[in-house]
Amino acid sequence: MMTGYDTMEEELRKHEAGEPELAAQEPRGIRLTEEQLRARRARSIAIALALGAFVVVIFAVTIVRLGSNVLSGPDYMRPVQTTR
Repeated sequence: MMTGYDTMEEELRKHEAGEPELAAQEPRGIRLTEEQLRARRARSIAIALALGAFVVVIFAVTIVRLGSNVLSGPDYMRPVQTTR
């Protein structure tokens, strides 16, 4: 079984032997179809919207909890005392 390290050694050997450059070879890897690219984009958009909704919910809950504590504090209804 070849590992990534073995593949790099093989490419280095080919380069030193004067074989064609890697750039001239056909790119390797997985090529996605247009349908797969559209599906990936749709998933990315759905994840972004879900994350945005989560942030909005956390923000709203924080504001509600802080707002209720600010108004119910013991000093809220006490009159202001002025100094002479």
